[in-house]
Amino acid sequence: MKKAGLLLSAALITFVTAGCGSLSGSSQSSQRTDTQIIQDIITYHGCYGDKADDKVDELLGELNGIDSRQGKLWTDIMDYWDYANNELEVNTDKLPEGLPDDDSLVLTVLGFELNDDGTMQDELIGRLNVALNCAEQYPNAYVICTGGGTAKNNPDVTEGGLMGEWMLEHGLDEDRLIIEDKSHTTAENASNSYDILLKDYPQVDSVVLISSSYHIAWGSLLFESAFMKSASEKQTPEIHVISNCSCQIENDVYLWSEILRWETGGMLQMIGNDELAMKYYFDYDNVEKPVL
Repeated sequence: MKKAGLLLSAALITFVTAGCGSLSGSSQSSQRTDTQIIQDIITYHGCYGDKADDKVDELLGELNGIDSRQGKLWTDIMDYWDYANNELEVNTDKLPEGLPDDDSLVLTVLGFELNDDGTMQDELIGRLNVALNCAEQYPNAYVICTGGGTAKNNPDVTEGGLMGEWMLEHGLDEDRLIIEDKSHTTAENASNSYDILLKDYPQVDSVVLISSSYHIAWGSLLFESAFMKSASEKQTPEIHVISNCSCQIENDVYLWSEILRWETGGMLQMIGNDELAMKYYFDYDNVEKPVL
């Protein structure tokens, strides 16, 4: 077991130093929509981490004054963001005992970019090996393989589809397998998975995330946030991320320097701002950061 926050702390220092701008600031206009306030909540925290706590609290208060439901939702989401990066325990290779031992549990295996020819990279196969171990631990749980088409030279295959085939070939019962093969980001993994579970597997209320070590905190944040947001907006049953399991990636420390930026991009995509999300993902140096 290890704390996700221990690995993230050094990355956060690097991230803040690298380009989030001056910490001297200006006030925001009071005539703003709830969407604008939520975007500010995400980007302030995404750039400055806990240095922006007072500003985030101020924005949450402003949001609550406009829409108390949204205010509560985003207070809960921001609490989870802090938990995911500082307290979440990351399990390696094996799940803890005591999780639901029935079909209310789903093991969600997050995809990874395919090779150009449409074959799976070793890191993705590593995730699948962990998923198979977890499926043997919890033989009544469903397994959802999630990820769309990412092979540059083979548009006919998807991450989710190939992952599902691998799981069946290695002994998973077909009745347990769920495929989500339309997404291209973790945020899309989350929203699409929620919709599938809500529609076809209403008994599911608990999710375990299976991914690489560096991806667990980020994935848990986006899944739990998307699930909370969907349940609140649609007034539908809640589904929660209750545990995780990772495959350990050698020399993964360098990846942690990018986590907060990726989390911020995913959260922006979750609220529908794809343009700004893509800048955080791929063009961070040219993002106009908020001034604290």
